[in-house]
Amino acid sequence: MRRHFRIGKLVWRVLLIVSVFPFLSFSTLQAQDYPNKPIGLVAPMGIGGSSDLTARTFVHLSPEILGQQMLIQLKPGGGGAIGTEYVYQAKPDGYTLLLGHTNCNSILPALEGRSRGPEDLESVCRINVQNSIYWVRSDSPFKTIKDMIDYAKANPGKLSFGHPGTWSFADLEWRWLEIKAGIKTRSVAYDGGGEALIGLLGGHIQVASIPPTPTLPHYKAGKLRPLAVQAQTRYAGLPNVPSMKEEGYVTGLEGLWKGVMAPKGTPRPVIEKLAAAFKKMTENKQVIASLAKLGDEFHYMGPDEFAKYWRDDYQVYKDMAKMFK
Repeated sequence: MRRHFRIGKLVWRVLLIVSVFPFLSFSTLQAQDYPNKPIGLVAPMGIGGSSDLTARTFVHLSPEILGQQMLIQLKPGGGGAIGTEYVYQAKPDGYTLLLGHTNCNSILPALEGRSRGPEDLESVCRINVQNSIYWVRSDSPFKTIKDMIDYAKANPGKLSFGHPGTWSFADLEWRWLEIKAGIKTRSVAYDGGGEALIGLLGGHIQVASIPPTPTLPHYKAGKLRPLAVQAQTRYAGLPNVPSMKEEGYVTGLEGLWKGVMAPKGTPRPVIEKLAAAFKKMTENKQVIASLAKLGDEFHYMGPDEFAKYWRDDYQVYKDMAKMFK
């Protein structure tokens, strides 16, 4: 009886191993075959913004590195929430990715409970971190942040400020500045930095907070003037422009990060293959030079490091939300 019992236990163990093995190897086999068709990289903000421009510097390398084309899909709206939701609902097979960022993947879920945060999507990698700059048109009477604040104090509600979406990083810092400087302004939300830039160039707003990537060409053409960098240190591309810390105003927030996410449940081997591919893309010398011309640089993080960074960042805004509620 005892012998039959031992044989029975052995048979069940063998059956368990055989039955589980295909499931354990499926994701590995899937990664080996991946990708076998084009990959969609969703940029959830408007055309011409920093997400769109940054992605275009490296996606052309995907056929060489991954063997398949990576296609940028612009899905603006809701401060990035629409594009984020599209990826969240997508099949977790590695063929629909999100080029997410601080605004729609840390701030919106932390402050409003909408869009998707670190518990809703898989972290693939961080691409970079970039600080915005307060810009005015070159014909503006404002030469410094002090000029702008003095005008706002003397003319409550008249200064118009443009930013890439309600509760975006730029909007959040501006609300903080209004409280600290004791000013009241007219805030104008756009669907991304590209649209805010158009509004500024067209004279529809007086000042805007936009990263260097889409704005430097217009600065070099003499159309824009930078007032200050939204950071604790100066920006290397504009060494003569003071930081907000130097001007006496700083939130302590790091900046606007961009990272690649995938739908929840995407197999880990696929995540790792994608992360390795993005690492190679962002280490390419020509790609680095292309992004440098746009006034930016890469700050890559792998899946696990980025996942922790994202969770910590989300918590910062969760804590900061109390200031505006």
